[in-house]
Amino acid sequence: MEPKREFFPKVKKTVMPRPYFATEKDILGQRGTAAAVDAAIYGSNWYLDKEQGLIEIYEAGAAISFFNLLPRKNKYEKEGLYLRLKLAYRTTENANVNIRNFSGNHVTLANSLTGDMYDDPQTYWWVTDDLTLNINSIFSGEKLWIQRVDWEWMSKEIIYEDEVFGKNTILYRSLEEVSKLYAEKEITDEDVKAFLRDKIKQDDWFAKKCLVMLREEQLMGEKLVKLFEDSGMELS
Repeated sequence: MEPKREFFPKVKKTVMPRPYFATEKDILGQRGTAAAVDAAIYGSNWYLDKEQGLIEIYEAGAAISFFNLLPRKNKYEKEGLYLRLKLAYRTTENANVNIRNFSGNHVTLANSLTGDMYDDPQTYWWVTDDLTLNINSIFSGEKLWIQRVDWEWMSKEIIYEDEVFGKNTILYRSLEEVSKLYAEKEITDEDVKAFLRDKIKQDDWFAKKCLVMLREEQLMGEKLVKLFEDSGMELS
């Protein structure tokens, strides 16, 4: 049964903030530091101590965005580099702070009265798009202080911990090698055909559209009414 349609002579307009599109900064360098006091902080239960260069957080709810302070995560993807991120922080004795980190995982930071660095190795596989830390929980009456995030571009080439001794842990690269990765390549007919083959293998919807195109001549031989009925559409 079709619902009864009513007429409303007056309806409220929706009021919302005007969209603001910030210009993304291009963060240069092989490594660097993003100060927590420069981050965008959302939510409640926090205090910005600019004098000491710290964000003080108690209880839960705060979200701290480093989006415009850290490089874009895919900037050097072609070169096999990823963004390794470390968090400098301090806690009260029994804070047991649980956060959602830069790799999107939920972890509990080790308590530290004197300060510690939380190294997030999982950014090897994934870095969140928002580059935001979420404070999930802090023990009642306890606190967390965040000072900075250290970042560095690192190679995805792996050396396992038990192989480090006696091996060179530095990857040396030449400018010529890297430049080749970004050089404009002339597109050939074979490149286009290979692209279409890969597209068909990976995209079922695209494959169906290709089949429909192949059947075009056969379908054009059908009567107009039958084509319309087979389409499932209805006359309005």
